[in-house]
Amino acid sequence: MSKASAVHTIFPETMFQHHHQLFMPFLHQLGLDESFFQRPDSEMPLSCFVLLWELLGERVDQNIGLRIGAQASSHGLGAYGHVVRSASDITKALRCMSRFIAVHSQATRVEVTHNGPLVSIEYQIHDPLIFHRRQDSELSISMIAAGLREMTGREVYPLRVDFEHPQPSEIDLHRELFKCPVFFNQGSNRLHYPREILNLPVLTADARLHSALEPVLEEQCKQRHLASDLLSQISQAIALSLGTGEVSLEQVAKRQGMSARTLQRRLSERCLEFSVLVEDVRRALAVEYVSHSHYNLTEVALRLGYSEASSFSRAFRRWTQVTPQKYRQNTRGSEVI
Repeated sequence: MSKASAVHTIFPETMFQHHHQLFMPFLHQLGLDESFFQRPDSEMPLSCFVLLWELLGERVDQNIGLRIGAQASSHGLGAYGHVVRSASDITKALRCMSRFIAVHSQATRVEVTHNGPLVSIEYQIHDPLIFHRRQDSELSISMIAAGLREMTGREVYPLRVDFEHPQPSEIDLHRELFKCPVFFNQGSNRLHYPREILNLPVLTADARLHSALEPVLEEQCKQRHLASDLLSQISQAIALSLGTGEVSLEQVAKRQGMSARTLQRRLSERCLEFSVLVEDVRRALAVEYVSHSHYNLTEVALRLGYSEASSFSRAFRRWTQVTPQKYRQNTRGSEVI
């Protein structure tokens, strides 16, 4: 994997260790190896993490994200999980969940809003290169719901759940796990609870641990946010430039309203290389086009700035260890290319 690792990243923490047998058969398709099981502090490309869950949803269980999320524990989320579960009450726990999400995962947000008698908890990915993300949404929303029950020791359930993706063919498990109406094709992914939940104490509260973790996560979050904002802006500019056949530092800097020297300096401050970012954006878009679009492979190559389909095919094989034809067959079953 490249140093920049597909633009935005996530720390899978111990989740990969707990479910390594589930993930193992699909790692090679994403250019990953078993080191992610051996080191809980491994930083993984967010796009690969999301795509891995989508592959599991297609090949193993269409409700895999929902099932795993409902069984998850805050212990599996490293320092981020510990700062949330060590808060004194649910108000503070949710504040930490929102404030420090970047420490765990870049280009994602958790927002808590109050609307009269309700409190809503929203989760969403805002990486412009991640398109299909049903499993990640269901994983995250069910993890938050399970986390609230874990922290309070009470059978607290939402009054309503919203998902941004289309309604699956079968939603019995959604109703069973959330015990409330579930809606799809909504503007975001949200859990809606009665406002009274905010006053519930947290059974796992630990004031000393919380005080020790907060300043550490504050600094980490600041650095991750700065990198994420810059990466989002640059990756969008790169994506817009790919079809022209030439993507240069000067060209992208101009789109961002800055000089090439300024852009180079900002990338260097974050130990990022422009050529690596271009490669990462190409890779993310290539996987999306091959998996879900109806462009033929020559069209995909041209959209990504390759003059020949053969050059694109070699690059795709380097990224995924299989040809684009094979990858499309794998993700679409028997569909004709």
